[in-house]
Amino acid sequence: MPWKGILNSTHVWLLSSLPMPEINFVFIVFALTAVYCLWMGVRHRWLLWPLVFAYFFRLFLFFLDYTRVFRPPGATADASRFVNEARHYANMDWKSLFENIPLFHSSYYAWLGGVAQKVTGESALFLLSTNFFFGHVVIVVTGFICYQLWGRRAAVFATMIMALYPFGAFNSVVALREEIAIMFFMIGLYFYIRWVAGKSAFGLLWGGALFSVAVLFHPGWVAAFVGVAAYLVYFIYRNIIVKRPRFVSRIYALKMIMSISMLVFSIGMVMAGGGLSLGKGIEVGTGSEGGVSALIEGEFSGEARGDSAYPSFVAQGNPYTQPWLIPARVMYFHFSPFPWDIRSPTHLFGLVSSVLYGFLAWRVYRGWDRLKDREDCIAMLLIFAAITFLFALGVTNIGTAIRHKTKLLGLFVILAASSFNTLRIRIKRK
Repeated sequence: MPWKGILNSTHVWLLSSLPMPEINFVFIVFALTAVYCLWMGVRHRWLLWPLVFAYFFRLFLFFLDYTRVFRPPGATADASRFVNEARHYANMDWKSLFENIPLFHSSYYAWLGGVAQKVTGESALFLLSTNFFFGHVVIVVTGFICYQLWGRRAAVFATMIMALYPFGAFNSVVALREEIAIMFFMIGLYFYIRWVAGKSAFGLLWGGALFSVAVLFHPGWVAAFVGVAAYLVYFIYRNIIVKRPRFVSRIYALKMIMSISMLVFSIGMVMAGGGLSLGKGIEVGTGSEGGVSALIEGEFSGEARGDSAYPSFVAQGNPYTQPWLIPARVMYFHFSPFPWDIRSPTHLFGLVSSVLYGFLAWRVYRGWDRLKDREDCIAMLLIFAAITFLFALGVTNIGTAIRHKTKLLGLFVILAASSFNTLRIRIKRK
């Protein structure tokens, strides 16, 4: 059959299989995403091919999901729950809708989708289609940060990883809250590190505001404020206590006031008015008996569940008499599954994640001399450490770990890109 006939038949099949409102909405969002990618690719030529690959790879995954040939993780029960919740909110009247805002809860994502659908019209593919667009924004922002820090070659390599990593692409074609939260976090990170580097006067405020939006979608992002607070304590101590300037300019005073204000705000976000549930049994600011010590110990008392559960020697124990348990959790969070964890053909797919994150860790090691000498990189490392600790502590399943560590992919790639310029691909000719 000629290619023209194949394309025509595919077009007819798509028109017949999708309801008309959904055809219009999906095509509009996908077309806008294509325009966005072309616009960015024309303005920044090094972004063009990574965005082309990202677009068609995600488009391919969308068709696989829609035809039920392959369902990405989370595309069934979890995504259906959000779609149904969004439909429920879209059918509420405006007064009731704004009287029942589920702040700091997973349903906030569905609530926002319901509000948007009251304006655009209902569609079962609304959340999925918007995530399709958000995923490409994440790639662009990651590329921009890498370009400003490490140059064009490293940025191209970084954006290609973001474009083609399967578990990252899955977030763009399922109706889950991960992609929109990652997008706001990455844009906030962009402004935050520009402030740290002295390139933006109000980047700290913009970064904090955008991190706060990410927290609305997934409270686990509050760990970013832990990293910000850690850096600001160091920053304030160094500039006020150690240096003790005799003469203070207006710009310097403004920077100190913003730093102190953001430090207070960060602590407030972590405490969140007396208790904030982060999921996976993790809560902060609850005032529970035993405090943080009991919280950490409790995360090692339960039995790991699921087909890809951690081995018992990692999931259970006493982290104080067995101090290696916490580093083991972190290792499993980032680099599992290991060969001894493979128990079915499905688990083999997880090796893609293991190989990539192992590669990124190796490149961070190779670029450590550059990272430790840059103030903005130190700030990013503190955020990376805080988010890693929080999620690694509360996860005892390899599949769940793969999904959660994808939230950190952009930040991990940026740090690893410090040594991408030294990569050489050599092909020996016989």
